Amino acid sequence: AFQWERLEEDIKKKLKDTEKTEHVLEKVKCILKTPGKLNSVKECRSHQMGDRLYSTSLRLFFNTPVLADVIFKIQGASVPAHRAVLVARCEVMAAMFNGNYLEANSVLVPVYGVSKDTFLSFLEYLYTDSCCPASILQAMSLLVCAEMYQVMRLQHICELYIITQLQSMPSRELASTSLSIVSLLKKAKFHNSDCLSTWLLHFIATNYLIFSQKPEFQDLSVEERSFVEMHRWPSNLYLKQLAEYRNYVHSQKSHCAMM
Repeated sequence: AFQWERLEEDIKKKLKDTEKTEHVLEKVKCILKTPGKLNSVKECRSHQMGDRLYSTSLRLFFNTPVLADVIFKIQGASVPAHRAVLVARCEVMAAMFNGNYLEANSVLVPVYGVSKDTFLSFLEYLYTDSCCPASILQAMSLLVCAEMYQVMRLQHICELYIITQLQSMPSRELASTSLSIVSLLKKAKFHNSDCLSTWLLHFIATNYLIFSQKPEFQDLSVEERSFVEMHRWPSNLYLKQLAEYRNYVHSQKSHCAMM
């Protein structure tokens, strides 16, 4: 805001279009609360800013070519972004764009190993600091992407989402779901999600009667199976005592006589 003239000149050179330049400048003025053409609510609304008047949220620039200086190529699609935001929010990208890597001097940056939707969700988090996965599988994919770029807070958010969703699942739904908890466990371990992998192992153990009947139970490693058997619920001791109690009750009933 203190170097407005220089910023205005840079934008004009970059866009080379008077109409687009004016549109961008007026948006930036609203965001920065800079005195200028847009000093009132009425004027900002006239430029379709609506409820976003004087908003400092970076959501305005998420997935938009406005002032974008890098384009990610993923699954044949182009996703525009802004280096300043990425560098400020992600240490891996800061090293990538500031170091001796090809990305430092390239506008087009290819992305591998994640889907377009997952990467868009990842970028949305960087711009907005919020994350709303639509499913457990989507949260796991986002967790993998977060681990890839070492964004630990996003990884913890995804862990919490998965744990919350599984905890709220009724036993009947848990027994019939096609979602493989063991596969989630394996993936969490592979991507260094210690909190989630530890919780999933306990979750399998405390729902032993459900998971022991599933084919995926056989995919547990020897070490994992040993842990589950040791911490299982209901335990063998409990089942033994329950059987003894039922036998006792049945024997008492058989000895009853009519007066």
